[in-house]
Amino acid sequence: MSRTILITGVSGALARVVTELLSPNNEIVGVDVRPLPPGRPFEGEFHCVRYTQRKMTEIFRRHKPEVVIHLGRIRGSQVHSSSYRYNQNVLGTRNLLDLSLKNGAKRVVVMSTYHVYGAHQHNHVGITEDHPLRASQIFPQLADAVELDHAATSCLWRYRRMGTVVLRPCNIVGPSLNNMMSRLLRARAVPRLLGYDPMMQLLHERDAARAISLAVESERWGIYNVAGEGAVPWSKAIKLAGARPAPIPHFMAYPLVGSLSALNLLFPTHLMDYFRYATVISDKAFRDDFGY
Repeated sequence: MSRTILITGVSGALARVVTELLSPNNEIVGVDVRPLPPGRPFEGEFHCVRYTQRKMTEIFRRHKPEVVIHLGRIRGSQVHSSSYRYNQNVLGTRNLLDLSLKNGAKRVVVMSTYHVYGAHQHNHVGITEDHPLRASQIFPQLADAVELDHAATSCLWRYRRMGTVVLRPCNIVGPSLNNMMSRLLRARAVPRLLGYDPMMQLLHERDAARAISLAVESERWGIYNVAGEGAVPWSKAIKLAGARPAPIPHFMAYPLVGSLSALNLLFPTHLMDYFRYATVISDKAFRDDFGY
Protein backbone atom coordinates (compact mmCIF):
# COMPACT_ATOMS: atom_id res chain seq x y z
CA MET A 1 0.00 0.00 0.00
CA SER A 2 1.41 3.37 -1.04
CA ARG A 3 2.01 5.91 1.72
CA THR A 4 3.32 9.45 1.92
CA ILE A 5 6.72 9.46 3.63
CA LEU A 6 8.46 12.68 4.64
CA ILE A 7 12.24 12.35 4.92
CA THR A 8 14.52 15.04 6.32
CA GLY A 9 18.18 15.42 5.45
CA VAL A 10 17.62 14.27 1.87
CA SER A 11 20.61 16.21 0.54
CA GLY A 12 22.81 13.72 2.36
CA ALA A 13 24.02 10.47 0.84
CA LEU A 14 22.41 8.14 3.42
CA ALA A 15 18.99 9.69 2.86
CA ARG A 16 19.50 9.16 -0.87
CA VAL A 17 20.02 5.42 -0.29
CA VAL A 18 16.93 5.32 1.96
CA THR A 19 14.88 7.20 -0.64
CA GLU A 20 15.92 4.79 -3.39
CA LEU A 21 14.82 1.91 -1.17
CA LEU A 22 11.40 3.35 -0.28
CA SER A 23 10.41 5.38 -3.36
CA PRO A 24 9.20 2.51 -5.61
CA ASN A 25 6.16 1.87 -3.39
CA ASN A 26 5.65 5.21 -1.64
CA GLU A 27 5.24 8.92 -2.30
CA ILE A 28 8.32 10.69 -1.00
CA VAL A 29 8.49 14.27 0.27
CA GLY A 30 12.06 15.42 0.92
CA VAL A 31 13.16 18.24 3.22
CA ASP A 32 16.62 19.61 3.98
CA VAL A 33 18.19 22.82 5.24
CA ARG A 34 20.67 22.42 2.36
CA PRO A 35 19.89 22.44 -1.37
CA LEU A 36 20.20 19.21 -3.31
CA PRO A 37 23.67 18.58 -4.75
CA PRO A 38 23.92 19.78 -8.38
CA GLY A 39 22.80 17.18 -10.88
CA ARG A 40 21.27 14.81 -8.34
CA PRO A 41 17.72 13.76 -9.20
CA PHE A 42 15.23 13.29 -6.38
CA GLU A 43 12.47 10.68 -6.41
CA GLY A 44 9.74 12.93 -5.07
CA GLU A 45 8.97 16.53 -4.10
CA PHE A 46 11.85 18.45 -2.49
CA HIS A 47 11.73 21.47 -0.17
CA CYS A 48 14.80 23.41 0.98
CA VAL A 49 13.68 24.77 4.36
CA ARG A 50 14.89 25.01 7.94
CA TYR A 51 13.10 22.66 10.32
CA THR A 52 12.09 25.56 12.57
CA GLN A 53 10.48 27.66 9.81
CA ARG A 54 6.78 28.19 9.37
CA LYS A 55 6.98 26.64 5.91
CA MET A 56 7.36 23.23 7.60
CA THR A 57 3.80 23.63 8.90
CA GLU A 58 2.55 24.20 5.35
CA ILE A 59 4.44 21.14 4.07
CA PHE A 60 2.88 18.90 6.74
CA ARG A 61 -0.57 20.37 6.24
CA ARG A 62 -0.44 19.84 2.47
CA HIS A 63 1.06 16.34 2.36
CA LYS A 64 -0.19 14.79 5.63
CA PRO A 65 2.66 12.24 5.77
CA GLU A 66 1.82 8.92 7.37
CA VAL A 67 5.50 8.28 8.08
CA VAL A 68 8.23 10.76 9.03
CA ILE A 69 11.91 9.75 8.86
CA HIS A 70 14.19 12.29 10.53
CA LEU A 71 17.72 11.86 9.13
CA GLY A 72 18.51 15.57 9.21
CA ARG A 73 20.75 15.83 12.27
CA ILE A 74 23.42 18.46 11.58
CA ARG A 75 26.87 17.37 12.72
CA GLY A 76 29.68 19.43 14.13
CA SER A 77 31.85 18.49 11.15
CA GLN A 78 29.26 20.13 8.87
CA VAL A 79 28.54 23.36 10.76
CA HIS A 80 30.74 24.90 13.45
CA SER A 81 28.06 27.27 14.78
CA SER A 82 26.77 25.64 17.98
CA SER A 83 23.71 27.94 18.10
CA TYR A 84 22.69 26.98 14.55
CA ARG A 85 23.16 23.28 15.31
CA TYR A 86 21.10 23.63 18.48
CA ASN A 87 18.28 25.45 16.68
CA GLN A 88 18.02 22.87 13.91
CA ASN A 89 18.86 19.71 15.86
CA VAL A 90 16.90 20.40 19.03
CA LEU A 91 14.23 23.01 18.29
CA GLY A 92 13.86 21.72 14.74
CA THR A 93 13.38 18.13 15.93
CA ARG A 94 10.78 19.22 18.49
CA ASN A 95 8.93 21.10 15.76
CA LEU A 96 8.99 18.08 13.44
CA LEU A 97 7.64 15.83 16.21
CA ASP A 98 4.89 18.34 17.09
CA LEU A 99 3.86 18.63 13.43
CA SER A 100 3.87 14.84 13.08
CA LEU A 101 1.48 14.57 16.03
CA LYS A 102 -0.81 17.38 14.88
CA ASN A 103 -1.07 16.04 11.33
CA GLY A 104 -1.79 12.43 12.21
CA ALA A 105 1.49 10.71 11.35
CA LYS A 106 1.28 7.06 12.33
CA ARG A 107 5.01 6.42 12.51
CA VAL A 108 8.19 8.41 13.15
CA VAL A 109 11.75 7.14 12.84
CA VAL A 110 14.46 9.39 14.33
CA MET A 111 18.13 8.82 13.56
CA SER A 112 20.24 9.55 16.62
CA THR A 113 23.82 8.30 17.10
CA TYR A 114 25.81 6.03 19.39
CA HIS A 115 27.95 9.08 20.22
CA VAL A 116 25.32 10.06 22.80
CA TYR A 117 26.73 7.39 25.16
CA GLY A 118 30.09 9.14 25.29
CA ALA A 119 33.61 7.75 24.94
CA HIS A 120 35.04 6.85 28.32
CA GLN A 121 37.79 4.56 29.53
CA HIS A 122 35.35 2.77 31.86
CA ASN A 123 32.75 1.98 29.17
CA HIS A 124 31.83 -1.70 29.22
CA VAL A 125 31.59 -3.72 26.00
CA GLY A 126 28.05 -4.17 24.74
CA ILE A 127 26.39 -0.90 25.77
CA THR A 128 22.61 -1.35 25.78
CA GLU A 129 19.86 1.18 25.17
CA ASP A 130 19.28 1.84 28.89
CA HIS A 131 22.87 3.03 29.38
CA PRO A 132 23.02 6.69 30.54
CA LEU A 133 23.73 9.30 27.87
CA ARG A 134 26.95 10.82 29.18
CA ALA A 135 28.31 12.44 26.03
CA SER A 136 27.30 16.00 26.93
CA GLN A 137 28.92 15.65 30.37
CA ILE A 138 32.22 14.77 28.71
CA PHE A 139 31.88 16.80 25.50
CA PRO A 140 29.66 19.92 25.69
CA GLN A 141 29.84 20.08 21.88
CA LEU A 142 27.61 16.98 21.73
CA ALA A 143 24.86 18.53 23.88
CA ASP A 144 22.64 19.15 20.83
CA ALA A 145 22.89 15.48 19.77
CA VAL A 146 21.94 14.34 23.29
CA GLU A 147 19.03 16.78 23.48
CA LEU A 148 17.79 15.68 20.05
CA ASP A 149 17.77 12.11 21.38
CA HIS A 150 15.96 13.21 24.56
CA ALA A 151 13.31 15.06 22.51
CA ALA A 152 12.62 11.92 20.45
CA THR A 153 12.54 9.55 23.45
CA SER A 154 10.24 11.90 25.38
CA CYS A 155 7.84 11.88 22.43
CA LEU A 156 8.09 8.10 22.26
CA TRP A 157 6.90 7.64 25.85
CA ARG A 158 4.35 10.48 25.98
CA TYR A 159 2.50 9.84 22.70
CA ARG A 160 2.07 6.13 22.25
CA ARG A 161 -0.55 6.63 19.51
CA MET A 162 2.31 7.57 17.19
CA GLY A 163 4.75 4.69 16.85
CA THR A 164 8.18 6.24 17.36
CA VAL A 165 11.50 4.50 16.82
CA VAL A 166 14.79 6.08 17.89
CA LEU A 167 17.83 4.52 16.22
CA ARG A 168 21.34 4.90 17.65
CA PRO A 169 23.67 3.55 14.96
CA CYS A 170 27.41 3.07 15.22
CA ASN A 171 29.79 4.51 12.59
CA ILE A 172 28.05 4.39 9.20
CA VAL A 173 30.44 4.06 6.25
CA GLY A 174 30.07 3.58 2.52
CA PRO A 175 31.23 4.59 -0.94
CA SER A 176 28.70 7.40 -1.34
CA LEU A 177 28.98 8.86 2.17
CA ASN A 178 31.01 11.96 2.92
CA ASN A 179 30.95 11.65 6.70
CA MET A 180 34.00 11.76 8.92
CA MET A 181 34.59 8.00 9.23
CA SER A 182 34.14 7.31 5.51
CA ARG A 183 36.57 10.11 4.60
CA LEU A 184 39.13 8.81 7.08
CA LEU A 185 39.02 5.25 5.75
CA ARG A 186 39.25 6.44 2.13
CA ALA A 187 42.50 8.30 2.86
CA ARG A 188 45.90 6.79 2.08
CA ALA A 189 47.16 7.49 5.59
CA VAL A 190 44.79 7.34 8.56
CA PRO A 191 45.68 8.86 11.95
CA ARG A 192 46.08 6.52 14.90
CA LEU A 193 46.90 7.66 18.42
CA LEU A 194 50.09 6.09 19.74
CA GLY A 195 49.29 3.74 22.58
CA TYR A 196 45.59 3.42 21.72
CA ASP A 197 43.79 0.90 19.50
CA PRO A 198 40.10 0.89 20.49
CA MET A 199 37.56 -1.57 19.15
CA MET A 200 35.37 -0.03 16.44
CA GLN A 201 31.99 -0.96 14.99
CA LEU A 202 31.16 -0.11 11.40
CA LEU A 203 27.82 -0.25 9.56
CA HIS A 204 27.58 -0.18 5.77
CA GLU A 205 25.32 2.50 4.29
CA ARG A 206 23.10 -0.14 2.63
CA ASP A 207 22.65 -1.99 5.91
CA ALA A 208 21.84 1.29 7.66
CA ALA A 209 19.21 2.05 5.01
CA ARG A 210 17.74 -1.43 5.43
CA ALA A 211 17.56 -0.93 9.20
CA ILE A 212 15.62 2.32 8.66
CA SER A 213 13.30 0.55 6.21
CA LEU A 214 12.63 -2.22 8.75
CA ALA A 215 11.82 0.41 11.38
CA VAL A 216 9.35 2.02 8.96
CA GLU A 217 7.60 -1.22 8.05
CA SER A 218 7.35 -2.68 11.56
CA GLU A 219 4.72 -1.87 14.17
CA ARG A 220 7.26 -2.02 16.98
CA TRP A 221 8.41 1.13 18.78
CA GLY A 222 11.26 1.97 21.12
CA ILE A 223 14.93 2.90 21.32
CA TYR A 224 17.37 0.70 19.44
CA ASN A 225 21.11 0.51 18.87
CA VAL A 226 22.12 -0.53 15.36
CA ALA A 227 25.52 -1.97 14.46
CA GLY A 228 27.29 -4.16 11.94
CA GLU A 229 28.62 -7.64 12.61
CA GLY A 230 31.25 -7.69 15.34
CA ALA A 231 33.91 -5.12 16.15
CA VAL A 232 37.51 -4.67 15.02
CA PRO A 233 40.50 -2.76 16.41
CA TRP A 234 40.99 0.62 14.73
CA SER A 235 44.32 -0.61 13.33
CA LYS A 236 42.54 -3.55 11.68
CA ALA A 237 39.86 -1.26 10.21
CA ILE A 238 42.59 0.89 8.66
CA LYS A 239 44.25 -2.21 7.18
CA LEU A 240 40.95 -3.56 5.80
CA ALA A 241 40.34 -0.20 4.10
CA GLY A 242 43.66 -0.53 2.28
CA ALA A 243 45.23 2.43 4.08
CA ARG A 244 48.25 2.74 6.32
CA PRO A 245 48.23 4.05 9.89
CA ALA A 246 49.80 7.44 10.59
CA PRO A 247 50.87 7.30 14.26
CA ILE A 248 50.37 10.55 16.18
CA PRO A 249 51.65 11.10 19.73
CA HIS A 250 48.78 11.82 22.09
CA PHE A 251 50.15 15.19 23.27
CA MET A 252 50.35 16.40 19.64
CA ALA A 253 47.01 15.02 18.51
CA TYR A 254 44.58 17.48 20.13
CA PRO A 255 46.19 20.73 18.89
CA LEU A 256 46.78 19.18 15.44
CA VAL A 257 43.19 17.95 15.10
CA GLY A 258 41.91 21.28 16.41
CA SER A 259 43.81 23.19 13.73
CA LEU A 260 42.68 20.87 10.93
CA SER A 261 39.09 20.85 12.19
CA ALA A 262 38.98 24.66 12.10
CA LEU A 263 39.86 24.41 8.40
CA ASN A 264 37.22 21.70 7.82
CA LEU A 265 40.01 19.24 6.98
CA LEU A 266 39.34 16.74 9.76
CA PHE A 267 36.79 15.78 12.38
CA PRO A 268 35.98 18.01 15.39
CA THR A 269 38.28 17.74 18.41
CA HIS A 270 35.51 16.45 20.67
CA LEU A 271 35.40 13.19 18.69
CA MET A 272 39.04 12.41 19.49
CA ASP A 273 38.21 10.27 22.53
CA TYR A 274 36.28 7.82 20.32
CA PHE A 275 39.71 6.96 18.89
CA ARG A 276 41.09 6.44 22.39
CA TYR A 277 38.37 4.50 24.22
CA ALA A 278 36.10 1.78 22.91
CA THR A 279 32.39 2.60 22.66
CA VAL A 280 30.95 -0.76 21.63
CA ILE A 281 27.16 -1.04 21.57
CA SER A 282 24.88 -4.07 21.63
CA ASP A 283 22.15 -4.17 18.96
CA LYS A 284 20.67 -7.48 20.12
CA ALA A 285 17.28 -5.85 20.78
CA PHE A 286 17.03 -4.50 17.23
CA ARG A 287 18.07 -7.85 15.73
CA ASP A 288 15.56 -9.74 17.86
CA ASP A 289 12.62 -7.35 17.39
CA PHE A 290 13.08 -6.51 13.71
CA GLY A 291 14.71 -9.65 12.32
CA TYR A 292 17.72 -7.62 11.28
